[in-house]
Amino acid sequence: MVAKLAPELPLILGAGYRSAFIAHAQRHPMRGGYRQDALDFAEQLLLDGRPAQGRARRELRRWWLDRSGPAPRPLSRLERLGRLGRAGRSPIGR
Repeated sequence: MVAKLAPELPLILGAGYRSAFIAHAQRHPMRGGYRQDALDFAEQLLLDGRPAQGRARRELRRWWLDRSGPAPRPLSRLERLGRLGRAGRSPIGR
């Protein structure tokens, strides 16, 4: 269910997602629902130093930071431009 709620996690972690989540679930019972379970899983990976330094770690950290606070973090100008571009809209009028 966590993969359905947070489909970014399997994309970020790749082939290691399933085994890492199963290991996490065996050691940490769910508390507070699936959203909290996904946050706890990502946080534990980061605390354990996984994934190793690199793109996957940066993306996992960003994912966790974006969702762990009381409100979404504000996007930087570069992130706003990137989201507009991915949505097929130009940030510069037509």
